Amino acid sequence: MSSGKENIFNKMNTIYNRHRLKPYYDKLKVIKGVQFNDWSDSKLADFARELKLKAQSGVPLSGLVAEAAAVVDEVIWRFLQIRLYDTQYIAGLALHDGYMVEMQTGEGKTLAAVLPAYLHALEGKGVHVFTFNDYLASRDAEWVRPIYEFLGLTVGCIIEQTGLPERKRAYAADVTYMTAKQACFDYLKDSLVYDIKNRVQRSHHYVLVDEADSILIDEARIPLVIAGDIGENRNAYSRMADIVKQLKPGVDYDTDDHERNVFLTEAGAEQAEELLDCGNLYDMENSQTLTELNCALHAEVLLKRDVHYIVRDGAVQLIDEFTGRIADKRHWPDGLQAAVEVKEGLKVQAGGKIMGSMTLQHFLSCIKNFAE
Repeated sequence: MSSGKENIFNKMNTIYNRHRLKPYYDKLKVIKGVQFNDWSDSKLADFARELKLKAQSGVPLSGLVAEAAAVVDEVIWRFLQIRLYDTQYIAGLALHDGYMVEMQTGEGKTLAAVLPAYLHALEGKGVHVFTFNDYLASRDAEWVRPIYEFLGLTVGCIIEQTGLPERKRAYAADVTYMTAKQACFDYLKDSLVYDIKNRVQRSHHYVLVDEADSILIDEARIPLVIAGDIGENRNAYSRMADIVKQLKPGVDYDTDDHERNVFLTEAGAEQAEELLDCGNLYDMENSQTLTELNCALHAEVLLKRDVHYIVRDGAVQLIDEFTGRIADKRHWPDGLQAAVEVKEGLKVQAGGKIMGSMTLQHFLSCIKNFAE
């Protein structure tokens, strides 16, 4: 694009954005006309309780926006000595309207999210704030906790190590901070319980997604899997591991360009059939044998120690490819975990049968449709 055309495009884009943002600047003038700076703490807290009662008695949130935004700004000032910038107000108002908002690092996303979270939490149906990792969930929850609590709301936080009773309490809070992965796993687990009383989540009402590009694009299509415990046959996987070691790369098996998948060649299938003495490897009666062989091949060829997993205290622990952190209590399904354990000479643990799976993209679409 030539510089002249680029300048015209930029000017048109600026004009268009100003047009779209004008209603928010108009709302901002109204918000700044509401002042609480000379109110006592007790009077301000009473006013916050009145807003909550109005929301839960059926007053539309659109009619509470100005007062809610002003009270949020005042409480943030009293606890953090920070006044919200115009960009934070406008970001919060746009999030409240369901828009995706782009803010640069340092512009105050965490505080900008307090306004829409507070507004929707007033209805008493719960708000979820999805962060990129456990550290951010814990940090943000603790930083803004005094603000929400002063406003009469409870705050919960869920990380990888949070136990079931604590999870249920956290989900019952007015505002709950966690990663999208944690929420999706709990959603899957709740779908497997026999008694509704054993579910940890309540109905989804309103969700704010931080780092939306990472959560909605980078990780959105990678399925999250819940695996149930089943007994694994170490002898079978030991045998398959020995057979895989006899297969030759490029001759008996190949991988795709990204080394995400590995597959037997025709020559490799024949070699495996001879070593296994099983007849046609792809016959129905050999389906379990073929699964075990493919798991052993995948473990040997594609999964690298200290890249995809580590061995610690006699156990295989997975590494999250996006965060580089240890994925606590996560296992590969369908015998792959057992194959890696045999590869590393470890005791085979229970696990492996897929009980449920879902991508973050599908999960977020499910809770969006449910909320609507």
